Amino acid sequence: MASLHQQKGDRPGFKIRWRDDAGKQRALWLGDMSKRAASAIFSHVSELIRAQSAGTRPEAPAEAWASKLTGRLRTNLVKLGLVDDGSAQETTDADRLLGAFIDRFIERRTDVSQHTVRNYQQARRYLIEYFGADRTLRSITPADADQWRRWLLTYVVRRDGDGKPVKTMAVATVAKHVKRARLLFNDAVRGRLLGASPFATVKIGSEANAERHHFVDRTTAAAVLEACPDHDWRLVFALARYGGLRCPSEVTRLRWADVQWDAGRLRIDSPKTGLRFCPLFPELLPILEAAAADRENDLVMNRRLIVGYAVDANLGTQLHRIIQRAGCVPWTKTFVNLRSTRRTELQEAFPSHVVDAWLGHSSQVAAEHYLQVTTDHWADGVTKLTGKPVQTKSDVEERRGNAGGNAGGNAGGNIHALSQAFGAETDAGKHPKRTANEAKSLGKTREVAQPGLEPGIIEPESIVLPITPLGRVLN
Repeated sequence: MASLHQQKGDRPGFKIRWRDDAGKQRALWLGDMSKRAASAIFSHVSELIRAQSAGTRPEAPAEAWASKLTGRLRTNLVKLGLVDDGSAQETTDADRLLGAFIDRFIERRTDVSQHTVRNYQQARRYLIEYFGADRTLRSITPADADQWRRWLLTYVVRRDGDGKPVKTMAVATVAKHVKRARLLFNDAVRGRLLGASPFATVKIGSEANAERHHFVDRTTAAAVLEACPDHDWRLVFALARYGGLRCPSEVTRLRWADVQWDAGRLRIDSPKTGLRFCPLFPELLPILEAAAADRENDLVMNRRLIVGYAVDANLGTQLHRIIQRAGCVPWTKTFVNLRSTRRTELQEAFPSHVVDAWLGHSSQVAAEHYLQVTTDHWADGVTKLTGKPVQTKSDVEERRGNAGGNAGGNAGGNIHALSQAFGAETDAGKHPKRTANEAKSLGKTREVAQPGLEPGIIEPESIVLPITPLGRVLN
């Protein structure tokens, strides 16, 4: 364990001493300074010593402190093996400057789709616009990161004809960009270019935006399908609307070998979530069959279903034209709302875990981003009765009368009927000499007042009769 010592005499100052894993005595000379300053350095160095001994990474405050050191103290820490030699790091602009670093990050991400790359490029645009491409990574503080998020919330994304702002960036969109910025700076931390990310504590917020939900009902879907010019577009729309597939990433990658006709299912190898299967839904099957029949002569199993467009093609603009041709108004988040509509429909008919498996997302994601409250839900909320109906006094009296023959019920009659049902012998057969008083006591009743009911209601006196294993009533 390390200890802090104050040295006096001809060379006053503070020194940190400890023994390494081999038992060798180590020392770090701090120099002449106040005890408070020496104690602060001692706290960080102790954490560096602990991390070295455990073979783990130091805590973020100690690592951030060490990364900013210069001069003799840093040189001594490097000699003691407590701090990495930074000579192999930060040798290029990509190690130091924001713009170059993000460009290199995007270049190295060959494992993501082109759509994800575009998302990274959007985050880069806003980071560079605010901080500048030549801003060093280490100069960006958590306070700077917080201010960047506030700046995004006021960022104008639409102006009117006179140039006046009419729309600022949505909170959900800001959350997406903050999340991507955090990813970028976390990569810098893993590369030991930073001790800690300035975005680590920035509030992300919800990425959901219910205001942009739009339910594409079946009437609208039928009109759009009718306006589609060819099989390519009918398949694109139907796979998104009735299959719930992501577009374009999943729809454009489908091949005819993925349509498993005999099994009645569709094989979806999603670049985002991996392999899954979904049924050939009855709304989807006729459209697939029509396209397959029309292309029967040149149908090849490894050929894509969508032959007229590239895998990463931007299909939204053309679909807007088709929607307008159908006499409808294009909706926001065009393909996402088709998938959202399908999730909402399937949720009404199947358990959540089943729909999760078919559509390739979790119930939590569905609740946050996909499930919608439709006009049918509102109509049912106004008209549909739920729960048990209200009971009136006449209902209670009628039910009691049916049970016992009168308002209080006839205990003797009920017990006698029960005895006959279980095979018990009648009074006449087994007890011919039962007295009249005994018979009268069997059906004796009393008046009681029950909470919630009017007083004076007749209730049978409690009678307990033993019953044999065969159901025979004993006296």
